[in-house]
Amino acid sequence: MSDNVLTLGNGNSNKAKKEGTQEKVESFMMRNRIPLLVCIGILVVAAVALCVVSGVSESVRRKNLAALDSIEYAFTKGGSELSDSEVSTRQASALEGLGIYLSKGGIVGARANMLAADIYFQKKDWVAAKDCYLKAAAAGEKLYTAAICHYNAGVCAEEMGDGQAAASCYETAAGKDGFYLAPHALFNLGRISESLSDFSKAKESYQKIIDAYSGDDFAKLAHSRLIALKASGKLE
Repeated sequence: MSDNVLTLGNGNSNKAKKEGTQEKVESFMMRNRIPLLVCIGILVVAAVALCVVSGVSESVRRKNLAALDSIEYAFTKGGSELSDSEVSTRQASALEGLGIYLSKGGIVGARANMLAADIYFQKKDWVAAKDCYLKAAAAGEKLYTAAICHYNAGVCAEEMGDGQAAASCYETAAGKDGFYLAPHALFNLGRISESLSDFSKAKESYQKIIDAYSGDDFAKLAHSRLIALKASGKLE
């Protein structure tokens, strides 16, 4: 009997405590209902704004890409039939149209700078082409085109006679995962390293091709270069 009384007493006590807690919560909610509603309102507005911004951003991105498509189409349409003066006119028109997109990031900036770089490459403006290729790589660093852009920037640097910059670009391109021209980039790196008398770097580059791309034609070339370097006493 005493046990039952104790249990019953504890139950009433717990019930009273729960009711007291509930009253406190309700009292707090009533006293702070306006601030809480404002906070909830802010969260709802923020969520809606995020959706709107995301939607607007995607809409702007698509609009920009469509504009780039139009610029590229106007530039390349019937290209093989154009005279030199017509090509020059189209190049100037395309570069003018691309101007507002060159400073953008992501795929828009990457595409705009790649097209501009290709035009400058055609014009043999190696400095501008290299600059645009590197900007395209930076804008789309996670895109597969980044490796291509670094490689092309290396070609431009070679045309400029800047071996150090060319070597850096080729090395960066070769280091990108899945780059299909990696053996070629590494061979170029080795070749340029030889011209700079950095034979240890050349050896490292050629050996990477042999180790990672043994079935590639550049692996055979790399092997022959290592033999030649050793025969000339430039490598042990």
